[in-house]
Amino acid sequence: MIAWFFTTRVGRYVAAIGALLLILAGLALKLIAMGRAQEQARQAAGKLKAISKRRTSDAEVDQLGAADVDQRMSRWMRDSR
Repeated sequence: MIAWFFTTRVGRYVAAIGALLLILAGLALKLIAMGRAQEQARQAAGKLKAISKRRTSDAEVDQLGAADVDQRMSRWMRDSR
């Protein structure tokens, strides 16, 4: 069977097409892996940005007095009346 691929014209064409398909499949898998890694890096950068924003917000609130915190919280609370 393997000898048929190398001894006949049709076999050589089939072998060449098969090799080309394998190369294309490997390239596609490599591109998918690169895209996945790029997306994970983008998400990690987003998480770091959110952490930094959270720390800035926490530091700002820590510097406020109790009355200022109550005033800010009143914007988010419903009146129970």
